[in-house]
Amino acid sequence: MVRFFLLVAALVGLTVPAQARSTRNPFRVEAETLRLSAGASGRLRITIAVPRDHHIYRDMVEVAVVDPGGLKLGKPSFPPGLKKPDPADPSSMREVYDMDVIIEIPVEGVRSPGDYPVLLSVTYQGCKKSLCWMPQTDEIRGRVRVK
Repeated sequence: MVRFFLLVAALVGLTVPAQARSTRNPFRVEAETLRLSAGASGRLRITIAVPRDHHIYRDMVEVAVVDPGGLKLGKPSFPPGLKKPDPADPSSMREVYDMDVIIEIPVEGVRSPGDYPVLLSVTYQGCKKSLCWMPQTDEIRGRVRVK
């Protein structure tokens, strides 16, 4: 009986299209280290790397501060995207990023020198033509160094 179930599982695995088996997320999210002088303000930059011939939907991108590391952070700002017809409904337009996206988070002046780790949650949905990955959430660490 066990052999029967193993045979069925193997046959089902062979019938899954290669595209569905290859679900590795090609997008990458990174945060920079922001260097500031004591008392200065700045912007912490987050980059979502978008591979060639791929895109992410602007309305599916969210950035949340999980742990501000003792800093006062502002609301993330997003660059404008390109308006393109939605593949699901070509009569409506959707804003997309088809290149790397840089999101900036304002950091208010920090008076005390030191290293301040910031934990962020970045949610996005990426696609290649009409194939889309499930929405993805990555937790990343940024750093603010104050001298």
